[in-house]
Amino acid sequence: MNQQEPQFSGYNYITPPKQPKKLTFAILSLVFSILPLLLCCCTVYPAVSVFLLLLSVLALVFGIISLATHRDGKGLAVTGIIISVLTIILLLFELIFLSVPLNDMTKFSQDPQGYIDNYEETGEVPEEFAKYNDNKYDWVWPSMGMNSFTEFYGKFIEEYKTIYESALPPSIDSSPEESDSDDDNTEATTRPANYGEELITI
Repeated sequence: MNQQEPQFSGYNYITPPKQPKKLTFAILSLVFSILPLLLCCCTVYPAVSVFLLLLSVLALVFGIISLATHRDGKGLAVTGIIISVLTIILLLFELIFLSVPLNDMTKFSQDPQGYIDNYEETGEVPEEFAKYNDNKYDWVWPSMGMNSFTEFYGKFIEEYKTIYESALPPSIDSSPEESDSDDDNTEATTRPANYGEELITI
């Protein structure tokens, strides 16, 4: 007896399972590149700038790893690399050229009233800021419409004094006469109508 072989009318295809996207390095590259870019303009401490520089370097490394291993998220990795390179250049410029002025601005902001009073009394630049009278800074002041750092410092003190005083809360002056009159009015309003009269008993 001949057995009939089963007839297949078509082919059964097995769909391979979808592989999860490998976006870890690309996402880390983008996040680590954006954070220093947002914070580098808000810090005046060199130590913080160095920390942000390290984050930018990590962002650059993560982006390169993501591209070199042909992972998903190529656009995220490329964006992270571009932003991290720009941030590294900006932070290096800040550390090399702006670290000293930023430190001096921090020193001034810690005691602005003291510097204002000192300039109003003497009219001279403090010793810690006298280094800006050097010839290497001469190209800066004409771009601001000034002739020297001394002139810049004087105008800076005047403008800062105006801003500093406007930010202070208004003082409330109360003279003793006004306080006494207020007490009298309060006492008059709280006394009964028959105050001072003798009580009549039946």
